[in-house]
Amino acid sequence: MRRYTPEQIDRANKTDLVAYLQSHGYELKREGRQFKLAEHDSLYIRGNQWIWFSQNKGGKTLSFLMEYEKRPFLEAMRELVGEPEELGENEARYPEAKPVEITAAKELKLPEPAPDNNAAFKYLKGRGIDARKVKKCIDEGTIYQTNMFWQQNENGEYEAKQCPPAVVFVGKDEDGVARYACTRSVTGDGKHDAPGSDKTYAFMIPDGNSKSVYVFESAIDALSHATMANYGKKHYSTHRISLGGLCPNALMHFLDTHPDVCFVNLALDNDAQGRTATENIKGMLEQRFGDELGDKYYIYDHPAAIGKDYNEELLYRQQQFRERKKAEPENER
Repeated sequence: MRRYTPEQIDRANKTDLVAYLQSHGYELKREGRQFKLAEHDSLYIRGNQWIWFSQNKGGKTLSFLMEYEKRPFLEAMRELVGEPEELGENEARYPEAKPVEITAAKELKLPEPAPDNNAAFKYLKGRGIDARKVKKCIDEGTIYQTNMFWQQNENGEYEAKQCPPAVVFVGKDEDGVARYACTRSVTGDGKHDAPGSDKTYAFMIPDGNSKSVYVFESAIDALSHATMANYGKKHYSTHRISLGGLCPNALMHFLDTHPDVCFVNLALDNDAQGRTATENIKGMLEQRFGDELGDKYYIYDHPAAIGKDYNEELLYRQQQFRERKKAEPENER
């Protein structure tokens, strides 16, 4: 029996994707330190990594062959590293995953609100988020709790299904109409966008007429950054938006609708995809505004100082504070 070993899969993922694409006739356009696929202007490649912003997809070389070229796992592996190794008869063979066709909803289907927001409050408090900020978002209709999700049946129709409590983060347009929603389970790692979500409109924490915006991957990171802003002696005025992943559509739309903003702080995750996405967004801004970019915007890279993202940094700082308070002598408290 033959199958691919973890070492072979790792070798496939380390294959230079730029070289692979060039050798297979793809047209690439260089933008700074990365390349853009000519046939899709939101698909960027750098080394062995790729990000397709408009589809909110990305990964390494193997996943490109499977996601973009629609090759089965075995065919993609043969292309990159050759035939699999011979294995013992008793060694497990992993079944090949088959994609499921999903028809996109034409209009946003918001999950139905739960009778209360207790579980959502408890969950966000456990993530270190300031309860006052959560309440403000609930009052504004950008956060609420749901106990259901939409599931598409074999006829392409959406059916409401019960599920454990989840937090819903809502993105609205300029008229206050919900256009985007993502859910985050309070009992596990489950998260997904509501059917019909438009990533042009993502979760946002506005701040008056501020000329600054901080850009995050998730709503929880935006709320974490807002919570930490209260720890300083001086309030830092800035808008905060979540991309709902790595798609830059929400940022581009925000800049179009907030012409006074000139300070753009990219606060994406401190991992390989977050760092690559940061460079690619910088490249997209350079392409869009050209020589005017330096006169129009100041672009800064502001990942979390501690941990992978701003929620990890928030929880770390809160734990450090608790330990310092515990170590203080009684008469100093």
